[in-house]
Order: sequence, then C-alpha cells, then structure tokens
Amino acid sequence: MTREKTIGAKANKRAFELDLLRGFAIFMMILHHFAYDLRFVFKYDVFSFIGAECDWFWAFLHPFFIFVFVMISGICCQFSRNNFKRALKLLIVALAFSAASITADHFLDLGCSIYFNVLHLLCVSTFLFAVFDHVEQKKTGERSSRSGDAVLFLIVMVFFWLLNGLHYYHYQIRQGWVSILGIEPHPDAAWNVGDEIGLIPWVGVFFLGVLIGRHIYKNKETLFPNAPKAVHAISKPFEWIGRNSLLVYILHQPIVLGILYLLKYVGVLK
Repeated sequence: MTREKTIGAKANKRAFELDLLRGFAIFMMILHHFAYDLRFVFKYDVFSFIGAECDWFWAFLHPFFIFVFVMISGICCQFSRNNFKRALKLLIVALAFSAASITADHFLDLGCSIYFNVLHLLCVSTFLFAVFDHVEQKKTGERSSRSGDAVLFLIVMVFFWLLNGLHYYHYQIRQGWVSILGIEPHPDAAWNVGDEIGLIPWVGVFFLGVLIGRHIYKNKETLFPNAPKAVHAISKPFEWIGRNSLLVYILHQPIVLGILYLLKYVGVLK
C-alpha cells in the first residue's frame, strides 16, 4: 500500500463524529461569548437571554454544550498515547491563559479574570485519568479492565452525588475560591471573574466520557465509516474546529473583541 493510500485509510477511520460534536460545542461557545461581549462589554441592550434572570439558558442550554464538550474530551483521552504529556500541555496553556486574562483585566477593567475554567478543568481531569490509566495498566496489565470500569463508574457516581449536595453551600462561604469546587460564593466574597467552571460535577462528566470511550471506541475508529459524502461536506468546518479546539479556544475571544472594537472605532457600532 502506498503512503497516500495509507493516509487516506487512516483519515476514513478517524472518528469524525467526535470532531464534529466538539467543534459544534466550541462554535456555540463562540456565539455565547460574542453575545456576552456585545451585551456586557459594549453595553448594548441585546441578547437578553444570557442575563442572570434568564433561567432556561443557564439551566439547560449553557450546561448542555459544556456537557458535550467535556464528555467528548473524556472520550478522546482513549485516543491519546500519553495523557501525562497532554495534561502538561493543557497546564501550560491554562496558566498562560489565566495570566493574560488577569493582566488584561487589571489594565482594561473588563471583568475578564479567569482563574479556573474549562481549560483548567480539562487539565486536572486529564491528569487524573493519566494517573488512573497508569495504575490500571500496572495492576492489571491492560488498559481496559472490568475492575477499572467499576472504579470509573464509581468516580462518576461520586461526582454526581456531590452535585446533589452543593446547593446547601451556595452563597454561604465568603471565600471566592470555592467556586473552583462548583460552589457559588457569598456575594461579599468579591469574586469577579469572566468565566468559571467547577470541578463538581464536571470531572464526573469527563470520566463518563472516558467510560464511554473505552467501550464504544475500543478500536479507535469512527462509528460511521460509510457516512455519505454530503455529511462530511456539511460537518467539515465543525470538524476543523474540533480538531483545533485548543487553538480556537485560545484565540477566538481576542479576535471577537478585536473585531468589535474595530467596528466601533470605524463607526459601524454606535
């Protein structure tokens, strides 16, 4: 088989549906941030659905896309050869992202400081899975075992069980850092952040993805090898976003803000 045919065969087996779902979730996040910027940064009376008073967006739509993105990230850990290296890469990017956002907030007062968001969550979750994977292989001699599945299932259940009790602590603690756990801090905590996500229950969602990936994607191949060309043609832009999700995540907000500031400067936005 020639090198070109080998590359083509690998491309046909790639789980494009994971790229598609992750890319679509990222795309919806970009739209959300675009709406947020117009409403809260540029003070336009538009997109009222992202306000705190709109229950349906924050209770259903917003967490749904986060759920898809985090779960797909957990599934994709099964495709990685070295999750320790992957976690280190995410750590470097997450720390740089936090430093940049805190610096920008300090000088521009945008309210965009980010201490712990989805990048940090994926870093922690990927590292935890890398440790789990290493221990499992050392104990059982294989990457996927029944005992490992049982432990993963237990981890998922524990995080969702913890979610059930979080409401007892919401707005009761005056330390802002508790938001990292998923607890809403007391208003007096003065915890002004641009974006955040809690470990509870999202680490559980990530490990749910790991558990799904171990069985559904055991062969690390697409579940739809005979998908029509029309499907690939339509999904191609989202697949590209999904394959380059980290780069898109890092660059999209500066680009969106830059375009909006430019449009305001030239007078398109009043």
